[in-house]
Amino acid sequence: MTGLFRRPARIGSQIALLVVGVIGLLYLILAATFVLQAPRNRPGPPAFETIATIAKLIAETPPSLRPGIVDAANKADEHFRFALSDTAPPAAAAASRSMDADSMAQRLGNGFEVSSHQPPAEGGPPRGFSFRLPDQTGLNVQIMAGAMGSPPPRPFSVLVLATIVLVGLNIAALTLWASRGITAPLARFASAAEEFSIDRDPSPLREEGPVEVRTAARALNRLRDRIHAMFADRTRMLAAISHDLRTPITRMRLRVEFIEDDTLRGQFTRDLQHMDAMVQGALSYLRDANRREKRGAFDLSSLLQTIADAFSDMGNATHYDGPRRVVMIGDTQQIERAVTNLVENAVRYGKDVAIQLRDDTEALVIEVADDGPGIPEADRLRLLEPFTRGDEARGRIDSEGFGLGLAIAQSIAAAHDGKLTLHENEPHGLLVRLSLPRPSPNA
Repeated sequence: MTGLFRRPARIGSQIALLVVGVIGLLYLILAATFVLQAPRNRPGPPAFETIATIAKLIAETPPSLRPGIVDAANKADEHFRFALSDTAPPAAAAASRSMDADSMAQRLGNGFEVSSHQPPAEGGPPRGFSFRLPDQTGLNVQIMAGAMGSPPPRPFSVLVLATIVLVGLNIAALTLWASRGITAPLARFASAAEEFSIDRDPSPLREEGPVEVRTAARALNRLRDRIHAMFADRTRMLAAISHDLRTPITRMRLRVEFIEDDTLRGQFTRDLQHMDAMVQGALSYLRDANRREKRGAFDLSSLLQTIADAFSDMGNATHYDGPRRVVMIGDTQQIERAVTNLVENAVRYGKDVAIQLRDDTEALVIEVADDGPGIPEADRLRLLEPFTRGDEARGRIDSEGFGLGLAIAQSIAAAHDGKLTLHENEPHGLLVRLSLPRPSPNA
């Protein structure tokens, strides 16, 4: 739907809109019922009812008793003065009668003729009426000032006010119920699904709320347990294979020494060294996946400066740019290893490497930039996976590296509730950004 008929995005808003529509329709039906079944009051002020009642009473009374009825009516209400007349007023045509005379004639019914006296002002109440009773007797009534009064308030206005109040209370109560009873468990469910990661083992999602939400939460918990179990089995299998490969590699090294051809022996030796490095890298990656962190406070800027100096001493153009003292809480060895892996990749493909540190409002940002060939945007997410090499993406065909440097750095960043992303370094090269959460003041 588009425009004014677009459905709200949140389930709480949809429930509230449905409740408003149903309650509004219900009270509209009730209000219409009250209005249709309410008695139809004749037009004119309430004083006309009193005059019509007394006129009917006089008409039903024998002529000999009418003077007593008139005197009693005059004494009972000083706002009216009734007087009998021997001569009845002439009949007035219906088209020439005023609205007040028509209103009084409707109250009296057939057999009565009514004419109104001239009002004191245009549109004002009449001074009185002249009646011709069914027996052709005349009756005059004079209305005193203030007799008309004001009509009582209609009960419909009270009904409308009560409807608005009840609708508001119902909407508030049902919206609160919808937001806490339905949307809150759904929001927790969505947050748990969004934050799910094999690198972390969060607490199980609470199974609460409606039956459907509890069922979905239970299914998510079971799925999380199965994924963690599969990941643990895979890790144990790869660790066992890597560990068992070290024994045949050692035996092959011993046998290579008996090869008399120096060229062939050198080729076998390089291949075995490469295989051993791959096994060691796999064991290190799998060991760190199950390693428990030892967190503490340390000076991140000093650590980055030390890494830059170490690579500079090895003949690489590496420098650090950032504040002189920034305190972070985390595993010092893991952070050092992550940054070292990033710098090793940078010096392998570039000549000039910069390590930058920014202390932003929400995070500590470490950036490692090189001036190498860079990585195409389509390959950046793929290269964050384990055992995925970037030689082809970087335009190199050598066999250095095993595709674990970025994967290990990303795993360490996730363990510290951080994030690792790859970006283009202007004018050319790769920029790796490692964002880590800032320590809280209490920490």
